[in-house]
Amino acid sequence: MFRTSTLLIIAFATVFFPRLLTYFGAPAPINFFHFLTIPPLFLLALTTAKTRKIRYFSAASELIAGLGLLLGCMTISSLLNEAGFVNLLLQYLILTEPYLFLLVFLLSPMDEGVVRKCKKWLLGFCAINLILALMQSVLIPVGIYPRRGGTIADGIGGVFGGGGGSAANYISSTISIYAALYFLTLRSRIPVWLKLILVIASVYQTQVSDSKQVFLALGLSVLVMISSKIKEPRRLFKYAIIVCPILVGIFWAYNNLDLEIFNAYRNWISREGIFSIDGEGVQTKLAAFPIVGSYFSSPLHWLFGIGPGHSVSRLGGWMLEKYSSLLLPLGATIHPASSEVFNVVRDGWIAQQSTVFFPLFTWAGIWGDFGFLGLGVYVYLGVIVFQKLCKTDLAKFYLISTAIFGLILTQMEEPGHTLTIAYLIGLQANEVPPPTVRRSKTKTRKKESVKIERRSVESS
Repeated sequence: MFRTSTLLIIAFATVFFPRLLTYFGAPAPINFFHFLTIPPLFLLALTTAKTRKIRYFSAASELIAGLGLLLGCMTISSLLNEAGFVNLLLQYLILTEPYLFLLVFLLSPMDEGVVRKCKKWLLGFCAINLILALMQSVLIPVGIYPRRGGTIADGIGGVFGGGGGSAANYISSTISIYAALYFLTLRSRIPVWLKLILVIASVYQTQVSDSKQVFLALGLSVLVMISSKIKEPRRLFKYAIIVCPILVGIFWAYNNLDLEIFNAYRNWISREGIFSIDGEGVQTKLAAFPIVGSYFSSPLHWLFGIGPGHSVSRLGGWMLEKYSSLLLPLGATIHPASSEVFNVVRDGWIAQQSTVFFPLFTWAGIWGDFGFLGLGVYVYLGVIVFQKLCKTDLAKFYLISTAIFGLILTQMEEPGHTLTIAYLIGLQANEVPPPTVRRSKTKTRKKESVKIERRSVESS
């Protein structure tokens, strides 16, 4: 009989490695296999959980209630817009799978040995991703490692595949940096210099794979983290001491050194009229909102959107077209709004030059698919995790940066990214020692005096 921790690691493997298998010829439906492992694992953890032993009982209860509320909103949206059941099922799993996975960490018994075991396997998986990406950066240019379309940089996707039109290089780089930062903060006998090498290697992977948006998203996340510490002067001062010299150094190097790493940024910053309100960059980025909004024919659409997978979410923007031969016979429905938004990419030039300007991104997709009500419920789920489960600043950084990635493309819906975040947050939540109940000195003194009095009476 497998333990829950073993099943958890196996389920995570079904998320982490399928794209590498399909890259080398495995059938495409293997990418959907994690939908058959994560939900059953959650149900197993839910049905076998012992209420009194659930450490984060309040957070788990609120998450389960929120997941039910989101399902209700999505079902109403599906019925209102006559979306296929496949659309509803896939979109719900895409958005909620990270929360289901995180709930496994909350509902399952996680003693020190289990946490250590899960930690080792996670770091092992991430090490494979980093090492493979570094090998790809050398072997693809010389023709030893196969390239599946796109540029050489597109192929540096670690275990997440790669190729033209794939976000593998972004996902792989992000996971490498996340894991390196987590490894850096671990208390272990491994020397700091070796941990720093892993951080440098992950940054190198991000640069060589041309994943500029990763640096952008993580940099913005750091600024958000610093600004959130205004009410905590000590922490604000601590982060300022670390971050400000780095920012000053980057600013000086940008203006004084001719380094290749800055060329792509100079290329965009030097162009005029792109970032103004009427500029092509801003108009292209926001193109989904007027297009999707044009299909809001009743007040209910503002509340519940135009249906799951009908706008610019990962399902509507990419998956239904990519897996049309598999999903359409099952009753999946495609909405014209998705193709209209994608035409903005095809007919323009700026989105083809950089995915930062893509009008297809997660937050626009959730709003388009499920309206303001569905968007509000989804944000509520994130707030629960942020307030009750992100016990370290690093965990908060993971969640904030993931939300910022959702403003760029649909990386916030990529299971390889989101379930890694759930894994990391779940681990750190279980690593934090439980609060100890401190008894006041006066109460203990009173109890001691009562015992002394009883003894004196008995002796007399």
